[in-house]
Amino acid sequence: MNYKTLKTDKLPELFDKIKKAGKTVLAPRKKGNKAFFSTFDSFDQITFDYVQSALSPKSVLFPRVEELLTYKNLDDSYSIKEPELKDEVVVFGMRPCDGIALDYLSDFFLKENPDKLLQDRKNNTTFISLACKKFDNDCFCTSVGSSPAETKGSDLCFTDMGNGSYYVEIVTDKGKKLVDAFPDLFADSKEMNKVEQLAKVPVRFDLKNITTKIPTVFETNIWLDQSLACIGCGACAYVCPTCSCFDIQDECNPKGGTRLRCWDACAFGQFTIHASGHNPREVQSNRWRNRVQHKFNYSVENLNTISCVGCGRCIRVCPAGMSIIEHLISVEEA
Repeated sequence: MNYKTLKTDKLPELFDKIKKAGKTVLAPRKKGNKAFFSTFDSFDQITFDYVQSALSPKSVLFPRVEELLTYKNLDDSYSIKEPELKDEVVVFGMRPCDGIALDYLSDFFLKENPDKLLQDRKNNTTFISLACKKFDNDCFCTSVGSSPAETKGSDLCFTDMGNGSYYVEIVTDKGKKLVDAFPDLFADSKEMNKVEQLAKVPVRFDLKNITTKIPTVFETNIWLDQSLACIGCGACAYVCPTCSCFDIQDECNPKGGTRLRCWDACAFGQFTIHASGHNPREVQSNRWRNRVQHKFNYSVENLNTISCVGCGRCIRVCPAGMSIIEHLISVEEA
């Protein structure tokens, strides 16, 4: 890994040069009291005053709704057109936990049967994380083996050192390519100790105990007790940076149509329903159990990693006030 520094007052110039190079830049902007990734017209529209963005940048790689192909019926034969992805994107300001989530999504979609659309988007996108200097009660990255300055999944990681400069860690070749394109803005640096500049996120539970115990409580009533408040709205899945469930739908008529991939959620009552009408997860407690088991058991079996990054979004958005931290602690104590 290589290291650089960037003066804080040079950041607007960096963004301006990136945009002039023809790239689309996404950064956090305030909407009400929440931050969302968006394009911007001027640097002062970007917010740095946020613990966590309301939504992760997952949709940059895996859009909520995306066109897989269009097709036309021409004299009883079909012509098919697949989308072409050419836009180059730079995402600035995601939290390190989102970088880990992007790394998980890449494994999920690319490891066995590579998804071309996601691969193309990943190749055309540079992700810059911003290390966390503060946290709230819903953050638990340190409980799932991460930290407020983890670099995994990021191309560049910026840490505000509090002295008018960012410490820049160059993690990938894409990150190096972006830095090398603007040599007048970055200065060489040796490796720095950034710990004192980071949020001190407490550990809330023992991850090893959780991953060991979760498979053993599959048939217990703990899931019924936990799920009593769940209304099956799926909000937790839609804000989760690692949830990867989707549905395929065709919008068509006799002359042609479009095939779409849309986000889905295992919390929905119809998620597993069969054509026969049978539903193997017919009650909400089974669906809640599947969600937690997937995060801390099934993904470990299939991809050798948990699929929760401790971002806390599911807690912040839950209309019923459910907290996965509390539920995991109850599993640990079961």
